[in-house]
Amino acid sequence: MAGSSQKGKTKLDVSVQHECLPNLLPREIWSSIAIMVASNSIQDQFNMKASCRLFASACNSDAVYRYSLVSMLPISCFLDYSGRPAMTFLRRCATTQNLAALLRVGMAHLFWCGHRRGGIQTLTVAAELGDVEACYISAMLLLSLGDKDEDEICHGFEFFGLVRESSAVESCREVFTQVFMGPWSEIPPAVPEEPVSCRSSSCRTRGTMEDASDLSSVSCVQCLAEYEVRKFLGTVYV
Repeated sequence: MAGSSQKGKTKLDVSVQHECLPNLLPREIWSSIAIMVASNSIQDQFNMKASCRLFASACNSDAVYRYSLVSMLPISCFLDYSGRPAMTFLRRCATTQNLAALLRVGMAHLFWCGHRRGGIQTLTVAAELGDVEACYISAMLLLSLGDKDEDEICHGFEFFGLVRESSAVESCREVFTQVFMGPWSEIPPAVPEEPVSCRSSSCRTRGTMEDASDLSSVSCVQCLAEYEVRKFLGTVYV
């Protein structure tokens, strides 16, 4: 009788073992599932991570944080999340080169923490990795710096050129107009200098643009960038 009972218990243990989650799918599959969840919803990502140890482990890889849907958060989200666990989450995403997280962490450093150079550096990383909004704000900041050097000027023009090629100048301008509508922005203003960005002898406008009606006939990226910087500064310091 005892032997029969032990035999039945063994069968039950084997059955339960085969039904355990880790044995149903390889670890790589669970990680892929976690990436799919994170790329569709941050809330679902958090819920999955809190479900069990297996899911928590699968959700803790850099790949998951790299694809987390941070773009659903407003760019000025650091106003609500500063000093809270959510900002720790954003920073973790940023360390994996999550572009949307880099943009938001850079904005936090720049406007909330007052780390101007550090913030620009973080935004520049996102821009170099291809984020269009980061390209726009990086170009505006680099070209409006009072102490900008030649490398920063070149990078500013390069980033603005990428935004222009993507036909995203107006949409980016609208995004950051909304961001800077609040009274919280305290970045030290840069005084717009005389247009010296365009140094090409073949440029017809040579930085002499005055209003939006000039845009249709201007092909010089440097002149267009200088014009956009002036509009940007007008948006920030109204």
